[in-house]
Amino acid sequence: MGCCCGKSEEEKMMMDERNLTRQFLDPAHDAEVDGGRGDDSMMSTAQCEPRIETLTGKGGLPMIRLTHSSGSTCEVYLFGATITSYCTPQGKEVLFVSGRSQFNGKKAIRGGVPIVFPQFGQPDKAMPSHGFARIAHWSVDTKNSAIQPDRSVQVVLTMRDSAETFKMWPHEFELEYRISLTGRSLQTALTVLNDKLDAWSFECLLHTYFKVDDIRSVGVAGLQGAEYLDKANGGERKKEKAKLVEPRNFTDRVYVAGTGALQSMASAEIMSGNEPVAKVECTCSRAANATWGTPTPSPDLVVWNPFEQAPGDLGDEYEKMVCVEPGLVSRPVESLVNGRLTLTQTIIPL
Repeated sequence: MGCCCGKSEEEKMMMDERNLTRQFLDPAHDAEVDGGRGDDSMMSTAQCEPRIETLTGKGGLPMIRLTHSSGSTCEVYLFGATITSYCTPQGKEVLFVSGRSQFNGKKAIRGGVPIVFPQFGQPDKAMPSHGFARIAHWSVDTKNSAIQPDRSVQVVLTMRDSAETFKMWPHEFELEYRISLTGRSLQTALTVLNDKLDAWSFECLLHTYFKVDDIRSVGVAGLQGAEYLDKANGGERKKEKAKLVEPRNFTDRVYVAGTGALQSMASAEIMSGNEPVAKVECTCSRAANATWGTPTPSPDLVVWNPFEQAPGDLGDEYEKMVCVEPGLVSRPVESLVNGRLTLTQTIIPL
């Protein structure tokens, strides 16, 4: 299944009607999901019908809604494969999306979990900032989108190179984005595949926006002792001394993998005052038979809030969000033939 970014806007919206109305609920799992307790026995006693629905979202854009038997939900747009909502079984929204997002199928959605690929920022001025994955139209892998034996609800989205991407980045590639919803967490796994002889390098990141009451009371724990690139101050490399990273002005820091507690698994906890909001855990893996130019990288963590430098589609709403973003961005990843690498993020509401 390919990316639609080379098609006209009208063609992008004219999707197969069957795909827009199909539900990927697996009836074989109904009794098991609704009748058992399993790992969701501590969640809300209200049971829902687990399902995956394809719907029309804001701006007429195709959207997928996942519902877990516990009552947790997740919404993702095919435009940019951008997750725009993750609610706990109790109905609490975990993610932030700006009310100024345009949902026009052209400009990246501001908030949720945009996908950054193949560049972080805009080192290549011929390519959009943060690459093109977040402004491409992705496809649904219907074969692998279903209720899983472990009761999680999973949808898989894909995109690959096209004539349009070749204009910006002349390489063949494939991306797979696996979204798994349970009663306790949301897991997102971005896989980058290069099965050709053409070697290339890339950066990728899951630009996760967390919803908070007030940025001035937010702290991010778990980064003490790690080194970071302070992009708000010319990219100077520093060491984090604070137990809590407290964004109180423009903050743009890349916490570097392999420093402090950021090892094969990186994690951080978002605090609001003295109350925990969510925990994010991230790992990186690659196929056993994959050949890469460098060892398997560990994930970096980016902490970002623009404050008064917020772009127009965010404005003063910066007060209600903080970004804690797992990625491979402190240095490019070098790929070789038969390379398959996966960046995984798990969001755990607290």
